[in-house]
Amino acid sequence: MATTKCYVDTYKKYNSGSLAGAWLDLSNYENYAAFVAACRELHKNERDPEFMIQDWESLPDGFSSSEWINEQEFNDIKEAMQEDEKANLQIVDYSEKAIALVGDTKTIKEQLKQLGGRFNPKLSCGAGWVFPKSKLDEVQKFVNCGEVTKGEKVAKEQRDEALWNEYKQLLLRAHGEHWLNDYLKDTSDLMRTESGVIIAFEKKKLKTEFCWHDEGPQYEAYKQVTKTEKSLSDYFTYENLKDYDELIEQLKTRKNEYGGTMIPVYYEIEYCNATGRLGYARDMHMRRDSYVREDEEDPRTKHLIHRMSENEAKQALRILKNERAKMKKRIQTYLKRYGTSKLHTWTYWADR
Repeated sequence: MATTKCYVDTYKKYNSGSLAGAWLDLSNYENYAAFVAACRELHKNERDPEFMIQDWESLPDGFSSSEWINEQEFNDIKEAMQEDEKANLQIVDYSEKAIALVGDTKTIKEQLKQLGGRFNPKLSCGAGWVFPKSKLDEVQKFVNCGEVTKGEKVAKEQRDEALWNEYKQLLLRAHGEHWLNDYLKDTSDLMRTESGVIIAFEKKKLKTEFCWHDEGPQYEAYKQVTKTEKSLSDYFTYENLKDYDELIEQLKTRKNEYGGTMIPVYYEIEYCNATGRLGYARDMHMRRDSYVREDEEDPRTKHLIHRMSENEAKQALRILKNERAKMKKRIQTYLKRYGTSKLHTWTYWADR
């Protein structure tokens, strides 16, 4: 399970060329005071250390990397971590007599014990907690407290476990075990093509930073966008949905913005000269027919180009619509939690 970590150094050590910091896992600290105390203990060889966060790992949705955080930001990140963990829970119909709860359960293991669960790291669906089917309603009620909607639960329960297990093996071949959990955490859905390639649909990061030019039409647009909270929240929503909207519209009409006829294609990715039979939705494009040669290898990327069949295009369209709906819900959750207070908007020079 990926947890939020930050690499804490000090400005003094950084400026002297030293990398004497360490990774701190925020889930290990109950409150901000405990986190700061750990930073002080880490750099106790400095009299008055000025802490510097040099890198972040697995920040929750919508948060931006920063060189330090205050108490409110720490609490916001911790709260978002807990919400993400509960949202990633999945109930699996494991056998005739049992269900399994899999996902990010590290911080809720005591509650799961109280519910009567038993942890088993060797389940066929992945490590998880086993419950008798008589506990289904109680387990579902617990999952619902994490704001997992009924629609999302149905989609997760019906996912093709054999396809996901095959995807895990491809990831191991392509990226190694070190990156496996990160790729799985960032994958939202899968699609098997007629050629056998598995296309992974990533869980996109929320865009929360927006920059404009400091003069001309862009600066005028910047002033309009930031004029009110509603105009800014509308822009935030538009920017995070537009990639879905554009690709969905082109898949439906087979036309680009200029009216030209387009066809859908995807790329098969190969790593280390080993055929992975793997692709990513970010490499799904609309191309003019004259630009597509079936199974042609791009000499720069070594990716094989495949033309989508009608059935594949329909399947991709269905998944993209579902992904858009999930993104819209994430946007609404973010705005409900923070409003526009954490959105960062600026121009190159006008705000300096």
